[in-house]
Formats: sequence, C-alpha cells, structure tokens
Amino acid sequence: MEAPRAMNYSGSAPVPEYDFSRLWMPFTYHRDMVESPPIVIEKGSGIYIYDTEGRGYIDAIGSWWVSIFGHCNPVIDAAIRDQLDKIEHVMMAGFVSKPALLLSHRLGDILPDKSMRIFYSDDGSTSVEVALKIALQYHALRGRNRSEFVALDGGYHGDTLGAMSVGSIPQYHTIFHDTFKKQNFADSPYCYRCPAGCNSSTCNAECMDSLKKIFEEKNEKIAGCIFEPMVQGASGMRVYPDKVLRRIFDLCSEYNIITIADEVAMGLGRTGKMFACDHAGRIPDIMCLAKGLTGGYLPLSATVVKDFIFHEFSGDYRSGKIFNHGHTFTGNPLAAAAACASLELITSYNIPASMQGTINHFALKMKEFLDYDLVGDVRTLGMVGAIELVKNRNTKEKLPPDSRIAYKTCMKALNYGLLIRPLGDVIYFMPPYIITDEQMDNMLYLTHKALKETIDAERSSL
Repeated sequence: MEAPRAMNYSGSAPVPEYDFSRLWMPFTYHRDMVESPPIVIEKGSGIYIYDTEGRGYIDAIGSWWVSIFGHCNPVIDAAIRDQLDKIEHVMMAGFVSKPALLLSHRLGDILPDKSMRIFYSDDGSTSVEVALKIALQYHALRGRNRSEFVALDGGYHGDTLGAMSVGSIPQYHTIFHDTFKKQNFADSPYCYRCPAGCNSSTCNAECMDSLKKIFEEKNEKIAGCIFEPMVQGASGMRVYPDKVLRRIFDLCSEYNIITIADEVAMGLGRTGKMFACDHAGRIPDIMCLAKGLTGGYLPLSATVVKDFIFHEFSGDYRSGKIFNHGHTFTGNPLAAAAACASLELITSYNIPASMQGTINHFALKMKEFLDYDLVGDVRTLGMVGAIELVKNRNTKEKLPPDSRIAYKTCMKALNYGLLIRPLGDVIYFMPPYIITDEQMDNMLYLTHKALKETIDAERSSL
C-alpha cells in the first residue's frame, strides 16, 4: 500500500486559520475576544514568543506558569524527538515505557522523602483529583467514614468537579459549589488583607485559628486538608509567611489530618526552594506536581504519596486493596521523556540555588512599583511577583470593578512586546528561570510604561 503523503501545516496560512468564530477560549469573556482577537503565535525561543507577523513578546508568565526553561529548549526538544522515533504511547497497565520508569527515579531522587510513591496523571486538576480520591479511599480501607475536606479560602486547585469543590474563588467556583459540592474552608492567609487583622511581620499565624476551629468541630469527618504552600496563585499570587505554613502542618499533625500540598504551580524551584513546603521544613503526606514538570511541553502530572498511605493499597486481588484509577495518557512516553529532560535541566542548572542572584534582583526591582499611588501591595517569593492595584493605598479601598486597570495595562503591554496577565486587580509575573537580569529589567521597564500610561488615561474615571 502506498504511504499517505504528509500534510504541510506550515508556511502561508489560509484565511480560515485566522477565523476565530469556532473557538471557545478559556478564561475569556467573549466580548473581549471579539474586541481583541487572540494573537496567533507561530514560534518561540528562550523567553520570547513570536506571532505570525514576526513580532516578539517577552513571555513574563511562562505561558501559564509552565515554561520554566523557556521555549524550544534544545535539551527537551532533543528528548522528545528521540522518543518519537521509538514509541509514542504505551498503556500503563501491565506495561510501562522506559521514560515513565526512568522519570519515577529522577523525580524520586529530588523528592523530600525518597520513599514516596509516584502516581502519574495528566495535569494539575487530575493530580488533585487523584489526591482527593487516594485520601478518601485510604480512610475507607482503614474502616473510617471520612468524606470531607478542608481547604483555604482563596485557594485554586483546578477546574474538574472534585478540584473545584476544594477551591474558593467566587468567579470560578460559586455556581458549582451551589449546584455540586462545597467543602470546608478556613481563612485565606492573605497578608495584605489579613482576615485576622494582624501584621504578617509580628503575627503568630492567627489566620489559621479558623482552621483549628474546623478541625475541632469536624475532626472525625475530615479526610484531608489541601492547600497551596506559600503562595495562593490564582487568587492573586497571595504570598504568605512560612510560619503560617508550619502552623497548617502542626494543626494537621495535632488532629491527625492528612496533608495534601498542591505544588502544581509552585513546586520544582518556583519559590526559591525545590518545593514550596521546604520553606516550612515539612513534608506533606500527599503532594501534587505538574506544570513545569515537562517544561511546558506536554501534559503530565504526578501525585506523590508517603509510603504509609501507599501501604494501605498494597494487597492481592482478594483484599480489595487497589486504586482503581487511571487515564488513557497516564505516563505517556513522550511527556515522560520531556519530564526527564526537564528534571535533568533542574539538576544540571542547580535549580533553585543558582537562581538566588536573579531572585534577589527581581525582588529589589519589584519594589519600584510602590512609587505608584494606585499600587497597594508588591509581593514576591522566588520567581513569583505580583502588584496589587487599589483605589486608595491608605484605606486599601478596591478599584471600581468596571475600571479594569490591570486588564488594560496587560493589553497595552502587548503593544510593547510584553506578555503579562491580570488576576482581578493584580498584575503578576512568573518568568522562565533562564531569564537574565537585563531581560528582567526590560520586562519590568515595559510593565512600568504600560502601567503609567494606563493610569494616566484612566485616572479621571476612578
């Protein structure tokens, strides 16, 4: 049989390629898409992405927090190309691909507990779903009826139904809490607007008194406590002190609650430690990893559990001790090859220790945004940065909802070749680890330019 001819999808594009009428974009108001159609990206290199007209943009958010080594990294490129010549998919039931097996050891070598077991799935949401199911079944196997979870207000753990039940950002979750399921929520460790009315420099993590209260009232019903260590990402990069994280762990230990650390966004060096929980010197019972795991190339996640949890699932077919969960693309060899290469880069670049100079430079330069009277708070941790905009810095009064200063700033920044994104009234940065000080200075200079011009244009309407 004659082999089919390869189709050419590159080169000059037909007109329908730029017709967006069939696309439903995530996290996008339709009217915004109509008024500002998506920019079609053709290629990338390092910290830059390029559209079909050849315009370059600094990718200051790592394409949704995943491209930790930039775009088209030659090491990861080569790993995927090499695997393409071998096999593209292997079902992970009775079989395992060589890259998936190798990844379990490379990831295991950097885990805080070398005896932890690794369960693969597809993305951050599914890694959380896996964690929740493991915690529920763990208790069931031990004869306990524990069916509820505790999470933190302002938390985000993914968009699947189980993950949304432990998330608490109104615009994302309210409708699903009302119609599906809502778990128990302690206060957010939101230092700029502390729910306990404390100052982060002198507090004793009083915001977690609310967590203690839930444990006191519902201890025997709680299957686990899930949290984003050190930074609540989607609610506006809310950075909180390590003493708060330590108190979360201490309370969970006191009440014998399984800890589930959602390290999907902040793990693998992002906060200046290999894992965000390292800031507290604690090891969670279950940890969720994704995003930067493959360097942003292919979807892959890992739910990592301590051995005492895995032990409860260890039995023969008569015991009923089995975790009946799996995804079609679990442990996909192409994604696993990319992840092996990404972890190789983390090791060879000595991440995160080698980034400390860049991290210090970033923190210092970010403070300059406090010169704007509409900037209420500037927060950084590792390679995470955020600027929270307010109407009145002294009272912390929020901007009018219709002002959309952060959104307009980000749209204006595109005109200057900079990709940044808003989270409500927050402008944030999650740049690739490979960014240089000079590139970072340019990233922040362009942000200053876009922010100043936006504030000047909108001030009269505030």
